[in-house]
Amino acid sequence: MIQARMGVDAARQMHDINGLAKAELGLQVSLGGLFAVAENYPDLKADQAFINLQSSITGLENQIADRREFYNDSVNINNVRIEHSPDLVVVKAFSFEQKEMLTFSPETLQDVDVGIRLNS
Repeated sequence: MIQARMGVDAARQMHDINGLAKAELGLQVSLGGLFAVAENYPDLKADQAFINLQSSITGLENQIADRREFYNDSVNINNVRIEHSPDLVVVKAFSFEQKEMLTFSPETLQDVDVGIRLNS
């Protein structure tokens, strides 16, 4: 899980949108594995610290989803504006260019199925 987090940070620092999507998928798989392991330990599932961890992760996932949506909305606005005048004057002066939107495969966007992880 630590390597997955480092991969997300590295992709973010390098502004590598495709790399970020792949790194986030790796982090999601790691977290799914953690929760799958917790299913086998009722004491852990009942532990307040673990409950807080799950709650924090859920909150972070929601914030990430909101940020992805905001990013894609911003990229879409940028890509539309740089093709229309009067913005073309500024676009040419500062060499603005179209940006790539974040895209994810349908499998990436699905919730982690803990049952499958327990049977593997």
